[in-house]
Amino acid sequence: MRNIPTDLLRTFLAVIDLRSHTRAAEQLGRTQPAISLQMKKLQELLNVSLFAKDASAQPTEAGELVASYARQMLTLNDEMVLRLSRRDQQGKIRLGIPNDYADHFLPKLMPRLAQSGHDFRFEVVCDLSHVLLQGLRNGLYDLVVAMTPDGPAEGAFMTWKEPLAWVGDSAASLVTDGNANLRIVCYPEGCLYRRAMLTALQRDGRGYDLVYTSPSLAGLEAAVGSGFGNTVLARRIVPAKLATLDDALGLPRLADVVVGIYLSSDRKRSPVAESFAAHFADAFLASGRGE
Repeated sequence: MRNIPTDLLRTFLAVIDLRSHTRAAEQLGRTQPAISLQMKKLQELLNVSLFAKDASAQPTEAGELVASYARQMLTLNDEMVLRLSRRDQQGKIRLGIPNDYADHFLPKLMPRLAQSGHDFRFEVVCDLSHVLLQGLRNGLYDLVVAMTPDGPAEGAFMTWKEPLAWVGDSAASLVTDGNANLRIVCYPEGCLYRRAMLTALQRDGRGYDLVYTSPSLAGLEAAVGSGFGNTVLARRIVPAKLATLDDALGLPRLADVVVGIYLSSDRKRSPVAESFAAHFADAFLASGRGE
């Protein structure tokens, strides 16, 4: 009897959900050749062709069947680990996450967990990404969601590139002062949104004035929404009351950031952290598919 490793199934689902070996590699924090080797191994174990010859990420009929079973198997795997965790005194998950990601994703994720019957205990801390990663290395967290500027940090469970966008209270809301300097609303120093925004402005020789700084997404939303200034956020977490600015406004191009889910290497890490990380990864993938 052949046993199919769950990590191969997770990778397979990432490839077909993202429709790309390259994007799957970015999401999972691995190289594209490593993803290809995993898919080759899975096909050898199953003795079937999982991908169409004319489309490397398009599943064959056999691939669709494998995907259906893989989703069921991974759901059962994660459910088993999470239910067993109720008996473990270390079941509490210490989560570090940027403020805007907490505001956007946790409200979507928590109801799913509640409906599935999982009894989690959480200790959630919101901070800047570099502070969270340092805390992870110091054993303060079991799991961290963090942004990095030039590729994933060590210990990534899953990573992906996150496009950034200029944001205002409407698509044409470019707020400037009397000298045509852009009025900037931003997170405190150390935030990668702030770094990307100011780097782009300085690169293009565009004048600006930092008129409002806040550590919370609610604070930025209030300032931008009142027309006090403009900011930069990850494109897919722009609050519904705000809008991405029109390209016709001629604002500088922004570099992407890399977002990752990171697990602690500490032996005292909560035994359910990896399963919860898988749930979190599914939530990010679902968001990327527009679900």
